[in-house]
Amino acid sequence: MICPLYVRSKPITTTANTPKTVKSSHTNGPALKRRVFSTPRNTEFLTVRGLEAQTGQPEHHFDRVVIKELLDNALDAAETAETAGGRPEVGLAVARTDGVARVTVTDNGAGIPAGVVERLLDFNVNVSDKEAVRSPTRGLQGNAMKTLLGMPYALKVHAPVVIEAQGVRHEISVSLDPGRNVVTRHATAASDRTVGTSVTVPLPADLLGLDEPAQWMRNFALANPHARLRFEHGQAALREGVVIYEPTAPAKWRKPMPGDATSAHHYTEDAMKALVFGHIREYRHGGRDVPLREFVGGFTGLSGTVKAKLVAARLPGISHLSGFEDQPEQVAVLLAAMREHSTPPGPAYLGKISRDHYTQALDRAFGVEESWFARKTLTDKAGIPWVIEVTIARTERPGAVCFAVNYSPSFGDPLARTYLAGDTVRTQGTTSFLTSCDAAPEHGNQDLRAAVVHLICPVPRFMDKGKVALDVPPEVADACAQALTTATTTLHKAKLAAQRARDAVLEAEKKAEATERKARQRDAEDAARARRAGEMTKKDAVFAVLPTAIAQVSGEDGLSFSSHTLFYKIRPLALKHLPQGTRLDASYVEQRLIPDWEREMGPIPGLYREPRGTLHHPHDKDGSQDVRLGTLAVARYVPENWNYNKILIIEKAGLWPPVHESGIAERYDMAVIITEGYSTEACRDLLAKLTAGDVQIFVLHDADIDGYNIARTLGEETDRMPDHRVEVISLGLHVEDAEARGLETEPFVRDKALPTQLAQQLSPTALAWFTGKPTEWDRHGKAKKWLGKRVELNAFTSPELIAYIEEQLTRHGATGKVIPTDDVLRFRSHLNLGADVDGIVDRVIAELIDRQEISAQILATLDLDALSADTRTDIARYLAKWPNTSWDTALSNILSNRLRPHRPELEALTRQLLTEQGNTENR
Repeated sequence: MICPLYVRSKPITTTANTPKTVKSSHTNGPALKRRVFSTPRNTEFLTVRGLEAQTGQPEHHFDRVVIKELLDNALDAAETAETAGGRPEVGLAVARTDGVARVTVTDNGAGIPAGVVERLLDFNVNVSDKEAVRSPTRGLQGNAMKTLLGMPYALKVHAPVVIEAQGVRHEISVSLDPGRNVVTRHATAASDRTVGTSVTVPLPADLLGLDEPAQWMRNFALANPHARLRFEHGQAALREGVVIYEPTAPAKWRKPMPGDATSAHHYTEDAMKALVFGHIREYRHGGRDVPLREFVGGFTGLSGTVKAKLVAARLPGISHLSGFEDQPEQVAVLLAAMREHSTPPGPAYLGKISRDHYTQALDRAFGVEESWFARKTLTDKAGIPWVIEVTIARTERPGAVCFAVNYSPSFGDPLARTYLAGDTVRTQGTTSFLTSCDAAPEHGNQDLRAAVVHLICPVPRFMDKGKVALDVPPEVADACAQALTTATTTLHKAKLAAQRARDAVLEAEKKAEATERKARQRDAEDAARARRAGEMTKKDAVFAVLPTAIAQVSGEDGLSFSSHTLFYKIRPLALKHLPQGTRLDASYVEQRLIPDWEREMGPIPGLYREPRGTLHHPHDKDGSQDVRLGTLAVARYVPENWNYNKILIIEKAGLWPPVHESGIAERYDMAVIITEGYSTEACRDLLAKLTAGDVQIFVLHDADIDGYNIARTLGEETDRMPDHRVEVISLGLHVEDAEARGLETEPFVRDKALPTQLAQQLSPTALAWFTGKPTEWDRHGKAKKWLGKRVELNAFTSPELIAYIEEQLTRHGATGKVIPTDDVLRFRSHLNLGADVDGIVDRVIAELIDRQEISAQILATLDLDALSADTRTDIARYLAKWPNTSWDTALSNILSNRLRPHRPELEALTRQLLTEQGNTENR
């Protein structure tokens, strides 16, 4: 790998037409050219053990070393050259023949000169242009090309390494003679390649994994949004022979390039000595003696002659770098002066990759259902800037984790040896952190997770030869933990909730253990009696029909259902297998037999258990806005005036999941209150907060005395709430609807008189159901118990329940989607347009300045009222097309589309204002 030392000398070349290097936007003048340095080495590049020591990777991972190092080199070369409009283009191809896999990587850079190829063949010296340089560049192994040249021999492959560039084809083979001396064979011929470089490294075919090249290409695409990557996998059995990753970053997107100047603030005294004496060593081997001012001018912020002169004035006896040979202590003076006369660069110069790029790349690879992103930027106590980016995704297909450092995928977790202390998760390494939060691909989530963890730093300090594990300062470790915490919060909360649910079940089972033992003993006795009589036991009957009942209750769409709803499908099916007159109680089936089935057969898909007393908001997928119906929470609650215009109260805690999954709340902009039984004071308090006429209140209840009475009393005053009065519309279940749909009725025994007010409101059919027939009389001959009929909502399957609710909402005139008043729309339109303008400004401005002033000036040029006119009509059309969307989301998308034609001129105006502001500050 070729890495820079900053001296004003011409690069090694064998042609007269050397491509120009790119001028960095991060320097105040031309960056110094990179120069190749040499240090003595031996034959450790031609043995497996030596190569393992050089690369830090075991022999069975040498294929990864080849692919990574070739792609790192190619991207660096393409970024350095002024080709393809600044867009790096890199190709990876694999060809397998006769037991050999040939890995070829091409780029559109300047092309490696023949002279540099010759120097690579001297295995007694180290050839690197990265030695001692501190910059956020890829591929810090330093001597990668030598490892790649020696690898075929070490792996007993006799095919040559082929390098083609600048019209020359080089075929290179290296070996060891019996005396352990390196023997090189270098044949050259004409080549058609005049742009860029092509390098082919042969490997044993069985060493190169079939999926390895594709995985590395995908990870390089994740870490390089500005590059065009082309992959030819060479597997005829696969339909898609070529995979192309097009760049997603804007044309002027910027990251640190290999030709950029470096900052003196990134060097310690020892690091600066290594750099200076590297130049001196080259001078002693026939190179240039670099003038001191030229050397100083090659650093960021010091390119001007005035600053170079001021720095040189601190070292009156030294005019060239060779002068430090006798005065090495003066390097400290040089470094101090360079720091004094330059400004340390902040994290912004390191570049950033957008969330959209990460998400799009992961979606292409694994199918993203939902993603989360976090970025942290900081400057550590040593003055070194850092950028940490984390993307987490829940995926449709099994995913993977990509670790990257400085725009290059790494061999493993760079924070593997770092203690990460998040808010609730504390682990060693990123992988453990992700696993703890259910954000890592693993068997427990069927691998349906993907993640990217990318660290950018000009001075990465690695703790191992393979350049994998980073040594990061405590403040950087804290920032990494914060980024991981932010990106994994949703998945972690879901995992904790699931764990709490599991813990609650375990605790309940523990408390019921004694009762369970006694009940099982009774079951055994009953079963023994049933067998003696040649009859099926209740358990056997229920277990026999459970699969059929599960299929019926969940429907074709696989909606969720409660234990009680499942019981209603089990009972008629099971009774067919039992003697006539047998009773099957809900509590026995739900609390005993269903858990027994799950213990033997595993969890029943779709079966849930939900607590009571919660207000659920529409368009709140993860329940983050849920309000538990306690008096304190309700007292603090402020109704969302423009979030919903209907509330549906369901007196069945277990019915929320199918309602939630169906999307009916979103289609009607309807909040849903789930309670258990009669409404609580907190629930009635909440209803009283709603503005009369603005929100319709509906109630869904069982077709029984309690259900009807809940609907009647929900809006009426009570002794505890004498002033309470709200209008509540009953959607049923009405007994007439139950009869019309043929729902299964069940008997119930009434031992109290019907409430007088309720009896006066009942229809003849309902009155007959609930009055029932006397079954017991007191000693005076007066009836004291009656046998009536009832139907619970659980008699519906989940799909039937949703269809019934929707039918009743339509029947009772449920208002349409929420669209606020014109004043609110105008206000929110201005806010949304302002947010869009802010986004445009953010993409143009690389570093934080007074962006609010720029946004205000740009907003002032727009006719906001014109842009937000007629939104009501467009929103209505939008909602008709996408009924599960809220008006707020519709408004945002509509306004973004309206603003799109103005974006080029707004971006131009942003640049103009930015320039003017910068000129004002400079003056």
